[in-house]
Amino acid sequence: MTCKILCRERFALVVLSLCMFVFAEKAPPPLAPGNTAPSFSLPTLSGTRQTLSVWCGKLSKPYVNKEKHVVILSFWATYCKPCQKEIPELMKFAKKHKNDKLKIFCISLDKEGASIVAPFVKKQKYSLPMLLDPYKRTALRYGVKSLPALVVIGHDGIIRYSSVGYKEDVPFQKILERAFEAAKNNKNMTVSPDEAGGESVDVKQDTDEEASSEIPPRDKWRAVARVECGEPISDVADELGAKPDEIKKWYNDLKAKAIELWKND
Repeated sequence: MTCKILCRERFALVVLSLCMFVFAEKAPPPLAPGNTAPSFSLPTLSGTRQTLSVWCGKLSKPYVNKEKHVVILSFWATYCKPCQKEIPELMKFAKKHKNDKLKIFCISLDKEGASIVAPFVKKQKYSLPMLLDPYKRTALRYGVKSLPALVVIGHDGIIRYSSVGYKEDVPFQKILERAFEAAKNNKNMTVSPDEAGGESVDVKQDTDEEASSEIPPRDKWRAVARVECGEPISDVADELGAKPDEIKKWYNDLKAKAIELWKND
């Protein structure tokens, strides 16, 4: 009898463990409404940078912008056909709300960066600000695995709506309006099953060698300089999609190179 009881208890534990595993697998992605939007600082096609904290959440200093905005992010790539349907719709929405506190950024995941994105944007006549995420660090933090991926962030820096895919038979402008209103009022928004999903493509995975590509040296040294000038290392690391320990290592590497140069002189 005791043996049977023990067996039943063990079986129950196994079933419970399996249930926990299943529920864990179905956990919502990081970009689900209600989550704080991961910060980032990404290059534009012109070589400048755009930082999320300039526009929403706790605004960064010095204040480039003093009014909080709703921010819409559209993750895309030149190889994504449904993205080519979504971006013109976002352009139309941006034009309609040009006098409102709204910023829309299209974040390219093309590994080639500006060399392939710039001519494509010119050919397609896209007018929205284009940001580059060739290492997919920002996409990873937002849980983006398929394109197009849309994220609407409220004034408070909280994700209020997110979706993957594009449906031509769904009134996209109305969904954008609802998401915009929800974000302005710091409320989460969901859509019906009929409105969700749509045509999408998987994010192209880099080879192991490409995936291990490091952040460009210029960005590393810029990060070190910002920390040396007093910016919190955690904030700088967040924007770059790096870890604070990585920035500390870059500092030590830079210091070692400087000492080596001094010795050679």
